[in-house]
Amino acid sequence: MAMQESAEVWKNTAAGMRWIKVLDRQNREVGKTIAGGRTFTISTFDRQSNQDMAAEPELDLFRNGTFVLVRQAEETQMDEVTSSDSMTDAELAGLVHEIMGKNVTIEQAIHKISSPVTLGRLMEALVIEDAPSSAVKAVKAKRNKVEPGVAVVEREVILPEEDYTPPMADAEPAPRPEPEPETEEESGTVAVTKPEPEPEE
Repeated sequence: MAMQESAEVWKNTAAGMRWIKVLDRQNREVGKTIAGGRTFTISTFDRQSNQDMAAEPELDLFRNGTFVLVRQAEETQMDEVTSSDSMTDAELAGLVHEIMGKNVTIEQAIHKISSPVTLGRLMEALVIEDAPSSAVKAVKAKRNKVEPGVAVVEREVILPEEDYTPPMADAEPAPRPEPEPETEEESGTVAVTKPEPEPEE
């Protein structure tokens, strides 16, 4: 009997869905959608294939903090999946405990974290634990630094250009100019003149 393929269990820590590629039973490559906050099973081979397809190390979902390992398989090589960003919920809770107990400074805690997903999780955990606002702001500042798009989304007002004047909602529309009467040539009509009567003799 053929050996059953080893499988790893991971969790998508991101709020939104993520997409990976796996092999089906016919050995065909198919897409698989992972909902936010859900755990999923993947073979070690498929996980390695997805990591190989990542264009940059920070885009590797299995090392950048988006997916965290819940249970390793017999074939799992921990050096392939371990990083300062791939923190489990228990590890994150432990870090928050260290911060709240003032065993580490917030700067020391986030020094090696570069994933916006992990920084976002840490910020949420600090808010839940009622951490000092300075700690939350420090995490938020680093998250905005590594992912500038976050700062853009949080802006409430985007000022228009200086030479742009928005129309007033209550202003009355300007009166439309009266059209000038058309001449006979412009209107395309032909004037018909009646012949004058000849004088009687």
